Amino acid sequence: MGVLTKEQIIEMIEGQKGLSRDEIEKKISEIASREGISEHAAALMLAEELGVNLEGKEELLHIADLVPGMTGVNVVVKILRKYPPREYRKRDGSTGQVANVIIYDATGKTRLVLWDGLVTKYYNELNPGDVIKIIDPSVREGRSGIELHANFRTRIILNPEDPRVEEIPPIEDVRSYNYQRRKIGELMGGERFVEVRGTIARLYRVTVYDACPQCRRKVDYDPATNTWICPEHGEVQPVKITIIDFGLDDSTGYIRTTLFGDDAAELVGKDPEEIAEKLRELVESGLTLREAGRKLAEDEYYHLLGREIVVRGSVVDDKFLGLILKAFGWDEVDPKREIARVRAELKEVLKEFM
Repeated sequence: MGVLTKEQIIEMIEGQKGLSRDEIEKKISEIASREGISEHAAALMLAEELGVNLEGKEELLHIADLVPGMTGVNVVVKILRKYPPREYRKRDGSTGQVANVIIYDATGKTRLVLWDGLVTKYYNELNPGDVIKIIDPSVREGRSGIELHANFRTRIILNPEDPRVEEIPPIEDVRSYNYQRRKIGELMGGERFVEVRGTIARLYRVTVYDACPQCRRKVDYDPATNTWICPEHGEVQPVKITIIDFGLDDSTGYIRTTLFGDDAAELVGKDPEEIAEKLRELVESGLTLREAGRKLAEDEYYHLLGREIVVRGSVVDDKFLGLILKAFGWDEVDPKREIARVRAELKEVLKEFM
């Protein structure tokens, strides 16, 4: 199909959405004025916002279908969680913003990353439970799998008209998607996708590291060129990533737990840049980085002790530290969900006596 004229786009909107020409023309003018673009571009944007198919048969992709490097894709998802925006320093010395939003559909979960102006444009409009259509994001390989990065071409439509909307399960059904609740005393090395409810009984350290903004792996500083180098993506401008190590107890056992990234920052309640500054001050006072991370945890985050949370992750057997829970995420304890879980367990037990 060649380039559609404004008139053809209007006719397709009329045919697919049943709007009058006057309504369509008014919306096009409003978008053109708001975005500072031509009416032809505004007509295309309106068609996207309304979910009008301008290409004939649209491929209905899902998260599980995506692979790194794909272009021109669109997915319909529900927002599971969003994390506060954080600042990062650009190569020119100015600061930018980045925000992460966890999204899911019937086939899996992933991360939507918003950068700079797109944080301002979309972040406050997106809330857990909202259904959105993401059009033309960059599909990248992240630390935990596929990620979607919004760019200047990306459009995000709230409450789209799309057949995939009906396939998306409610949030309650996916909060522990593929995770099995276990008691700490039952855990063994090598177990994956486990969920543990426990109390934070000890704090080992709170620290940050400089990471690649694409894959979140640690980057190295090259003083000769004054650049940060990612083994996979080359020269990058790093972002700060938070790490917290703590001990979790559930009365059946105790396990050391490591949480990183936005989940760690959310648990400690501080921006990674602020944590980095406090660590720098402690190191300048004569402490090693390891000592600084431990002292910061003890002095600043002792209020976390005694807090009961639900943690999800995989268990590894470290030859020096023993069993460690490498956490992928956490949640506050939800009484309603816990009651429902106990009821389900009781029903299974009662079946054995019937």
